Parts: sequence; structure tokens; C-alpha cells
Amino acid sequence: MPSSNPGVVPPPPALMRRVTLAAAIGNTVETYDYAVYGFLTVMLSKLFFPVAQPGVALLSAFAVFGVAFVIRPLGSLMFGSIADRAGRKPALVATLVLMAGATVAIGLLPTAASIGIWAPILLVACRLLQGLAAGGEYGTAMTYAAEFTPQRRRGAMTSRVQIGSVVSLLLAAGIVLLLSATLTPAAMASWGWRIPFLLALPLGLVGLYIRARLDESPEFRALEQQAEVTSSPAKESFTKHWRLIVLIFGVAAFQQIGYYVAFTYAQSYIIQLGFTQAQATLATVISIAVAVVLVAIGGPLSDRWGRWPMLFGLSAGTLVFAYPIFVGLSSATSLGMVILMTVSLGVLPALYTSVAPATYVEVLPARVRATVFAVGFALAAALLGGPALYISQTLVQITGDSRAPALLLMFGALVSLVAALFVRRRQPRTLVPDIAVTAGERSHEGV
Repeated sequence: MPSSNPGVVPPPPALMRRVTLAAAIGNTVETYDYAVYGFLTVMLSKLFFPVAQPGVALLSAFAVFGVAFVIRPLGSLMFGSIADRAGRKPALVATLVLMAGATVAIGLLPTAASIGIWAPILLVACRLLQGLAAGGEYGTAMTYAAEFTPQRRRGAMTSRVQIGSVVSLLLAAGIVLLLSATLTPAAMASWGWRIPFLLALPLGLVGLYIRARLDESPEFRALEQQAEVTSSPAKESFTKHWRLIVLIFGVAAFQQIGYYVAFTYAQSYIIQLGFTQAQATLATVISIAVAVVLVAIGGPLSDRWGRWPMLFGLSAGTLVFAYPIFVGLSSATSLGMVILMTVSLGVLPALYTSVAPATYVEVLPARVRATVFAVGFALAAALLGGPALYISQTLVQITGDSRAPALLLMFGALVSLVAALFVRRRQPRTLVPDIAVTAGERSHEGV
């Protein structure tokens, strides 16, 4: 479809492919790093909290998973402000370097058997660094990709970037499954668990190479040309746009809870039902593979049907189906039934996470887009996403009801359902009404 603005042409396909890859690679590394920890939580609880009772050790490992989310709001302020003040590119490079470095460090940590209490302390320190980087990564990457894309195709573009996050879950789960299937339990506990974390190094180097050669987004260049770049993004965000921070938080509620319950906690949950780690990981891998397809479908559908109707419908569907799905999963006696229920658990969260990113970008003004996006999303991550594994496990232990995690999913869906009604009242915001590049830039190489 031609651009609606005279004198400009849509960005060339080659440039859009580079933009998509550059944005997706960081999300891939970020989610891979978090997912590896999530999939190895049961094992890490034994290596870093060996003196605790099994249930307490698992809760401790889940708490360390969540601690990375606590610091994400600080990272969102740091890197979101860099993106709005200095440009999207510097923020994208910095977050990737920090995230990959912290993950590799986890793979090199000595365990409690070697250094005692210092092992969990160092693990927490590495998780805090991961959280700091993640606070600015997702929002900046999505902002960067969306600012190259016309509004009528923004859902498709951001969903392609989101595929990187889901594929990284598949990659992490696949690596853990392969190691679990090929190594003895003793070898896995001794050194095998380190391999997935160390693989973040080549992933990070590839991502750094791609991002270091990026061009700046058209919207940020336009802000610079019009002298509209804000000197105090954080101050402006909290004084003038705090309602938008709340809106982003609300939209992100179900994305955060649904994502981590369906694609990370589910694996540990299935193990607790009495299935092996290999069986639990297999079920999760199949669920994530289905989610990749659904994410690819959901974004383009939102371009056609609109963002808020899909956000509303998917949230409402979760309120209806979350509990019955957990009833089926908790009572499953065969691997086939476990796989079916695990796939069902991930359908609505996968579709939702394909629609939400374009929504975040479109409701925000370009001057503070990266900061407001990052802060609102990071607050949802800190308060809802990070604690999701811990809260899910605590609900099971407090209530004695293995279906209790459904209540957390339903809570997130309810918050996002309300937020979708407010999204309905807002028109898409963009500095350049129909993002495009001039004819002279058609051959410009962004990488």
C-alpha cells in the first residue's frame, strides 16, 4: 500500500528486515536469559539453596527469579531516558551488553557447595544486573521498530519483533530439554546447567554487531530536526504523563502474568504434578512452538480488527477459561493430556502479547515514548510478572489447591480488560503521521 503522505515512500523492505532483526535480537537475548533461569529453577534451588527444605528452596529460587524484576523500574528510567534524550540506538546497545554479560556471569558462578552463602548472594547480584538491563530493553526495542512502521502495519511489525521473545523461550526450553535428555542427572547438576547461560555470549555478540550498526529511527530524527527532544524525559513523564504510565501498566498486567505463568511457571508446575523434567519441558516446548505461530497471526489481525477489541476479548476469554484449563492440567494422568492442557494455557496469552506492543507505542507521544513505555511496562513486570512464579507457587502451598494459579491469571486479565476500555478512547499517537523515508533514503543502509 502506498504512503498517504505526498513526497515520501514507504521504507524499503531490506531496511525493514534489518530493523526487525535489530529490535528482535535484544528481546531474544533478554527473554532467553530469563527463560533459562525459569526452566532450571528446580535444579538451581538445589545448587544454591541446598540446606533449605525442598519447598522452601524452590520458593527461594523463585524469589531470586523475581528479584530481577524489582530493579526493572530503575533500569526503565535509566535506559528509557537515554532513548528519549540521546536516541534509541545508544539505549539498545547498552541494554544488550549488560544483559548478555550478567547472564554469562551466572553460568560461571560457583555453587553453595563451594562458597556457601556467597553463592546465592552472587546469584542475586547477577539477577539484579539482568533486571536493570531488561528495564529498558523491551520498551526501547519495540519503540524503535514501531517508529519505522506506518500505523496500519504496526501490529504486524511489533508482533514480528515479539516473535523473537517467544522463539527465545523455545530456544531456552529446547536446550534444557536436550541437555536433560543427553546428560545424566549428576552431570546436569555438576556442569550441564551452566551451558544454557554461557550460550548467551554468542547470542549477545551477534546482537551487538547488528545493533552497533543501526541508524536512528525516523521519529527520533524528526524530533531532533524540530528541536523537540526533551532534556528531562523522566520528569516530563511523571509530571505530565503519569496517567499514561498507569495505562501502560494496566495493558501490561495480563501480558506479564500470562507470559510467565503459561510459558515459564508451567514447566515447574508440571514437574510438581509428578512428571519428569524432560516431560515437563517437552510439553512447554510444544506450547511455545504453538505460541510462535499465534504471535505471528495476532499482530496482523490487530491491524485489521483494532487493538482494543482484541485486548478486551482475549482478557475476557481468560476470565472464562483459565480455571477450567488448570482443572484439566492438574488432573492430567498422561503426557498427552498434559501437552494438550499446556498448549491451551498458552493460547490466549500468546495472542495478547502479539497485540499489546503496538498498543503501548500508539498511545504515547514520541517525546517521552521510550520512557513512559519502559516505566509502565517495568512496573508491571516488577509488581506482577516477576512475582508471578512465586505467587503461583505460594497460592498452591497456602490453599492446597493445585488449580489456584488460575486465580492469578484471572486477576491479570481483569486488570487488562479494564485498561482496554481506556485504550478504546485514545487515538494512535505519532509524530510523523505515516512513517516513511524520503526517496533519497531508499538506498540508505541502516546496518
